[in-house]
Amino acid sequence: MDGKVFLLNINQNKIKYGLSRTKALLKSCGNPQNKLTSIQIVGTNGKGSTSAMITNSLYNNKYRVGHFTSPHLIDITERIKINGQPITAQHINKFINLYKEDIIRTGASFFEIISVMAIDYFANKKVDIAILETGLGGRLDSITAMKASGLIITPISIDHIPILGNTLSRIAKEKAGAISKHNQWIISSKQINSVQLILNKEAQKHALKIKYIKNNFEIFTNQDVCKYLPGEHQIMNAHLAYLGVTYIATLLNKPATSIKKHILNTYWPGRIQKLQSKPDVFFDVAHNSSGIKAFNTYFKNINNNYVHKYLVIGFESNKIIFKSLNNLIELFDSIIITETKIRHSMKADILYKKINCKEKISINCDLENAIQTLKEKMNKQDVLVILGSHYFGNALNKIFKNCFEIKNKAL
Repeated sequence: MDGKVFLLNINQNKIKYGLSRTKALLKSCGNPQNKLTSIQIVGTNGKGSTSAMITNSLYNNKYRVGHFTSPHLIDITERIKINGQPITAQHINKFINLYKEDIIRTGASFFEIISVMAIDYFANKKVDIAILETGLGGRLDSITAMKASGLIITPISIDHIPILGNTLSRIAKEKAGAISKHNQWIISSKQINSVQLILNKEAQKHALKIKYIKNNFEIFTNQDVCKYLPGEHQIMNAHLAYLGVTYIATLLNKPATSIKKHILNTYWPGRIQKLQSKPDVFFDVAHNSSGIKAFNTYFKNINNNYVHKYLVIGFESNKIIFKSLNNLIELFDSIIITETKIRHSMKADILYKKINCKEKISINCDLENAIQTLKEKMNKQDVLVILGSHYFGNALNKIFKNCFEIKNKAL
């Protein structure tokens, strides 16, 4: 059986929340989580970048690192890697064929299956450490069943409202639910006071104290720049990653050096990524208000470098993005609204109705056509920004030939 086909034929639109199916499938696999040292990363924004920075630093310190992340840009194998090498189709086939009956019996979802597959793969390959990115929330997310030794919390803000709740406190409580008796330590980026109180309360239930990064944490400064990950917000992720690496090194009793250098050299595609120069083309997967604000802050610093500024946007539905999106739109001369065509794609006409500057906006639901049309009219002094979703990955890879090719071995 073709394992990738089997996985992709599972209804990904239907999110099954809860740990029972994950635990049942783990048991069928011999509970590989018990044979593995892992770190869970939970939060709203920055999970992917932070996990990539940690993975790159550990890899360059000769650790054998498993890295689980989601979603993928082009191929499902991107989600499960060891030392930067994606899981093979053969390994996926083997897992699906071996546990197909258990998958059907438990009714496991796509994310639950691939999460357990990753843990089974990492355990069998005897990695030193597995860096696991949480999918949604924390309390009932599959990754929380993996008994992580350490927990890393990135900034928490509003996203995935239909699943996690319509207030920041409800969302924070869901994220805080990742804290468990298995955690030996917890570190967090700076959080707003109301979120921090919720996190601390949950940590106290397990006799744990959270180490927060403060403003005076000076491993990195405003002069430091992530080579492949531009934006002020990435320095905050870098702080968290640095602390994470030092805690992991202590946990495994294995030294790590030149951490700062390796973090600043981390490549992670789709984060304010320049796909082309002269004319410049940027792609950012910013899919919620915080992500859009981060890109806005970055773009304000460079927008005067360009004559004409074009923006292509598309999002998944149920996103509370319109205030931050309207602020971003003001910086552009022409905007095309498109659709992701995957999962719960936000309809272009709905997005059109809810944003300002309609005289600058047109609709083209064919992403490739929209980009090609703009490319043909752009001059060297112009810029194009494509923003809003991981699910633009395949189209962009076709247009900008292998634009997500890994720039270092670790990732």
